[in-house]
Amino acid sequence: MIDNPGWTQPEERAYFHQISPDCISKLAEVVATLSKGEIDIETAFRMYEQLLSDEIEDHEFLSFALGNLNELSSYIAKGNVNIKIHRNDVDELWFDVDEV
Repeated sequence: MIDNPGWTQPEERAYFHQISPDCISKLAEVVATLSKGEIDIETAFRMYEQLLSDEIEDHEFLSFALGNLNELSSYIAKGNVNIKIHRNDVDELWFDVDEV
């Protein structure tokens, strides 16, 4: 038992973020547009950044998603749904997907 009145319990941290179907759909549009050569990589990145910033509030999850766009894009291009970003108790982050 902790009997120190000055002790505060650590802030609880989310262990995963589920990317919404709407966001995945919009990201898929960016992937398709980029693969058709209708936009350049810089424009695609800015679009990804905006969509993911609107979707993900947690700074660590957002930074991870933006830093691993190639992996995220490959999941989206393969038609994966229910894409989640996980964090374990030692702050390792990774994507997890339910395949179609």
